[in-house]
Amino acid sequence: MDSYQSISRVQLLLQHKRPQEAEQEARRQLRDDPDNSFLHCLLALALMELTQLPEAQAEAQQAIHLDPESSFAFYVLSATLQRQHELPAALEAIEQALALDPEDADYQHVLGQLRFQQGQLHAALRAAEAGLQTDPTHVDCLGLRARCLARLGRRDEASADLDEALRHSPSDAGTHADLGWVALERGRAKQAAGHFREALRLNPTSDYAREGLVSALKARFWLYNGFYRFMVWTQTLSPGTRQGLFIGLFLLSRVVPGLLPLYLVLVYMSWFAEPLFNSLLRFNRYGRFALSEADTRYSNQFLALLLSALTLLGAGHYGHLSPLTTAGIVGLGLLFPLVGTQRQWHPKRRQQSKWFGWGLAAAGVLAICFDALALPGEGPLFLTFLGGTLVYVWVMGLRG
Repeated sequence: MDSYQSISRVQLLLQHKRPQEAEQEARRQLRDDPDNSFLHCLLALALMELTQLPEAQAEAQQAIHLDPESSFAFYVLSATLQRQHELPAALEAIEQALALDPEDADYQHVLGQLRFQQGQLHAALRAAEAGLQTDPTHVDCLGLRARCLARLGRRDEASADLDEALRHSPSDAGTHADLGWVALERGRAKQAAGHFREALRLNPTSDYAREGLVSALKARFWLYNGFYRFMVWTQTLSPGTRQGLFIGLFLLSRVVPGLLPLYLVLVYMSWFAEPLFNSLLRFNRYGRFALSEADTRYSNQFLALLLSALTLLGAGHYGHLSPLTTAGIVGLGLLFPLVGTQRQWHPKRRQQSKWFGWGLAAAGVLAICFDALALPGEGPLFLTFLGGTLVYVWVMGLRG
């Protein structure tokens, strides 16, 4: 009985959003009961809330080691992996949880979320419906099914699901955020922002709602709104079809030169829409507070490189100084690996992108130095830089 009450105390601290105290209490109890798998799971959840994700993953794995038949431990492991954007591993963990307990609607919801993030809308819909078979009033599964149906063009059914979720839990922040995402994907930025603000009022720490509010504020710019809706539409395609679409557009622009400007806008928007419009949001009274610390830092890096490159390019052009012009072009080219590295979540790919970027920077600096010293070989070095940048865009773009 005492052990049950102690564990309940950790759960209560987690429910009241006091993860630091929950961590301390869980560690204190684990000193007396180090083989308690459930306590390791609760400690993992507390560490997740404290954004100590590798440590949370280690605790979840320890819980599985102690009790390989614990579906909850696999569920917690999946959550830690999902937060680290390790989607295939997270998917494997939640499927193991479902193999142990196929009737849990929470597990089905996580499976559906992962499928949705991978663009597998029909698989996500099946998971949401499986969860609702177990629990017809599960608001998270209702919200997930609504998002899937909205993306698949079944908007009336999506609205009915969200109305049902609100009827069962009118103060659920996730449902209000789902309403925001559905409105945003239909091009209703102002309505979406209202839903996200309500979600944040109910749960001020919700990243799901905060990211939605940032997207809704950016969608008030017509260019971003059109691009966002286009990208949402491409998510309904299979990965192979999506890659084929972009390759086909490139080939078509070679045959029909009039389409080249449209293709270039699409390429530049696909790379720079987020940092560019995040930077513009910093002039918005809501936007500058909605941006995360990482978004603000990335915006600073983007603006510093962009403005420096444009200054050098302008000085080189008007002063007829070739090295400055070269430096400006190199700076603009380096925006691609800078932004490409910023948006890589997978540690290995992020490191690869970073090293590729440093390699391009070295080639660019050499080209500038050779140009300034009037040494032979400046032309091949500059072409190497341009060619490397194009290879980077194609490789990282197709992998994304």
